[in-house]
Amino acid sequence: MTLRLKLMSGLIALTALGLVIVGGASVFALRAYLDDRIDQQLTRARVLGGLPAAVYLSRWEALGRAGVERAVAPTDYLVEIRRTDGTVLRIAGSVTPTPPATPLLDAAGDRGATPFTVIADRERYRAVVRDSPRGPRVLVALPLKPVTETVHRLVMIEVAVGLTVLAAIAVLAWVWLTRGLRPLRQMISTASAIAGGDLDRRVPAGSARSETGQLATALNTMLGQIQAAFAARVTSQEQLRRFAADASHELRTPLTSIRGYADLLRGGMVTAVDADDALRRVQEEAARMSTLVDDLLYLAHLDEQRPMRRAGIDLAGLVRDAVADLRVAAPERPVSAELPASCVVLGDENALRQLAGNLLTNARVHTPPETPIEVRLQALPADAAPTGPAGPGTPGGAELHVIDHGPGMPPEVAEHVFDRFYRAADSRARGHGGNGLGLSIVAATAAAHGGRVEVSSAVGAGTVFRFLLPAPAG
Repeated sequence: MTLRLKLMSGLIALTALGLVIVGGASVFALRAYLDDRIDQQLTRARVLGGLPAAVYLSRWEALGRAGVERAVAPTDYLVEIRRTDGTVLRIAGSVTPTPPATPLLDAAGDRGATPFTVIADRERYRAVVRDSPRGPRVLVALPLKPVTETVHRLVMIEVAVGLTVLAAIAVLAWVWLTRGLRPLRQMISTASAIAGGDLDRRVPAGSARSETGQLATALNTMLGQIQAAFAARVTSQEQLRRFAADASHELRTPLTSIRGYADLLRGGMVTAVDADDALRRVQEEAARMSTLVDDLLYLAHLDEQRPMRRAGIDLAGLVRDAVADLRVAAPERPVSAELPASCVVLGDENALRQLAGNLLTNARVHTPPETPIEVRLQALPADAAPTGPAGPGTPGGAELHVIDHGPGMPPEVAEHVFDRFYRAADSRARGHGGNGLGLSIVAATAAAHGGRVEVSSAVGAGTVFRFLLPAPAG
């Protein structure tokens, strides 16, 4: 059974129950009212010439049957008078139905002047009895058939009206529920479309005050998150496939070289003079492959988002060491450094040392030998402690700039410099593009420390890498 049928059935059932309760109450009230009216009529009955029957009880012998009938008729009452000799005189004017064959006095028993119900010939009567010590016993009764017929007619009218009301409510409820449940049908249609692959579908928004409108808003929010999750999953899978393909390619190159030199040496196709050079090339390619594997493992470690060992370290000292290494690796290159005496931050020493070294190595490798490189480090003050200002040894934040005045990068290259295994075409052509993981490690390390790294570059205007490490919270 659909929700619409369930709601409509419940509404009709509740309405029918209400009609039954109201109808039953009205029937019982009417029946009680009519019975009370009959009891009042019987209690105040004046049937013998307009005078109470008790007036005639003492003179009944003076009245013959004809006199009694003239005194009683016409009337709606059924009057029975039992003489002292046991005979019963019965007079009924226009009473309906036909009086019963058995006198009601026989069924009345010893009941007195209080109205009571008596049944004779399967007909119900309401009656009172008046007794005289020396005279006859008189019974005055009214049939209950008119009351029963009135109540029955009321029941029939209520049944007809109730059925009409239920039919009208059923039609109106069907129309109202059809309109009211339209948003749910739209949600079902949207869900079916999304299940079929149309992730851009959304539920039409309704009134924010209605439950369906609130449900539509919640569903649209959920669908947006699901779509974003699917997009992120697709992107992640695509990156994983590209990463696996690039990693396989990068590993295949040194392996191919090692296998080639090994085959040459094993086949005796290398002279004794060239054997040392071949072994040197095998060692270099093995070291290159080892470095690549180490970088891959380090990136995998960062991807797992494991908690890093953090402690207060002097970032200025790490950058100063990286600048010294750069000057040793490229003595002819102009290098300037603006570093504070101390810059205490909270982080992993080895990870931040590798980050600084990778940024400077990237600037050295991808610019001509005579290109100047500037390194600037600025300490960001730590938040004040609850008990007072932060001391000089309190870990704060830092902002590191590595600036080169080289050829720069076009926007399409700068957009992907932090992608794994990404190398620009010109760097590949020059043969010193590295393995394409250095800046990826920089970005992952920055994110693991709650910071970020940015690049701004333009062709002919050089490149600026900016690493921002915020001060620790609390």
